[in-house]
Amino acid sequence: MLIWLISSIGRNRKVSVKEGNLILSILVDIVIGYFILELFLKDNDKKDLGYLLMGFLEKLVNSMYSLLKWLMGSPAGLKLNNAFNKMLGKYFSYHIELWWLFLGVSGEKLDIILHLYKYVGYLGFTFQAAIIADMICLATFHSYCIYVYAARLFDIQISGLTALLRLFVGRKYNPLRGGVDSCEYTNQELFVGTVAFTILLLLLPTTIMYYIVFTLFRVFSILVQYILAKSIYLIQTLPLYVIILWLTRSSKVAGNVLIEEVKNAQTSVLLLRLKLFNKSIRDLITHFRPPVDESKHIEWSNMLSNIVTGKQII
Repeated sequence: MLIWLISSIGRNRKVSVKEGNLILSILVDIVIGYFILELFLKDNDKKDLGYLLMGFLEKLVNSMYSLLKWLMGSPAGLKLNNAFNKMLGKYFSYHIELWWLFLGVSGEKLDIILHLYKYVGYLGFTFQAAIIADMICLATFHSYCIYVYAARLFDIQISGLTALLRLFVGRKYNPLRGGVDSCEYTNQELFVGTVAFTILLLLLPTTIMYYIVFTLFRVFSILVQYILAKSIYLIQTLPLYVIILWLTRSSKVAGNVLIEEVKNAQTSVLLLRLKLFNKSIRDLITHFRPPVDESKHIEWSNMLSNIVTGKQII
């Protein structure tokens, strides 16, 4: 963005409407970022950002432990498989402990990075939003790992149940044709399939509870990062300069001119009528929008489909 701005001004030797729009949006971005950072550090000038972040992460880890204890009991009054539930709870608790140990080992380096980030925040609100997005990725890394494991486990169980349901109706999936063919099974195969189907079906409610809880964590994290990315894009494409020119009726944003002949039978003098068509503010904003890459669009319908089928959402 800055490279485009510098090269465009150097090439044209003047500031166009699109470039002026970007320059004014950068100035507004810096002013907003300065006031936000000053307001945030006003009451926390004696506390370091690393100390504040570690305190927040500690509360988050304690909340995650409490959540896992709740899931290992009888969540929402549901009777889950006791052995499988405890195994999943201990497995996920171990990963949280590993993540917390990693933060403790890298605490000094993290403190240096956050100290530098504090000064980077004075470069504007967009830098602060990007920093917050990175901190969210760091703070929710352990919940993302648990979500990946739960989603994979849920996907395996759903795939297994689907394959075993075909067994009961004498069908099987043919990977060579990519379709379902008829198949005759022996009594031993039907017995083993029935036992496997029963085991997977009884373990499914326990898996679903972990999958739903940590999928909600993942969706909320994606939603917050999406809002931050949209905020960055809106600040960088803020059309203040175009709006000011439009309100002041500047010739830089004038519309098309219609020239038509005025017929007059009494004289032979050629008379022309000029009519100026002003462009709408929406057209001006679209036309003079700076070349800023828009944030990645999230297909919510596709995400919902992946959640239902157990496919991992990134």
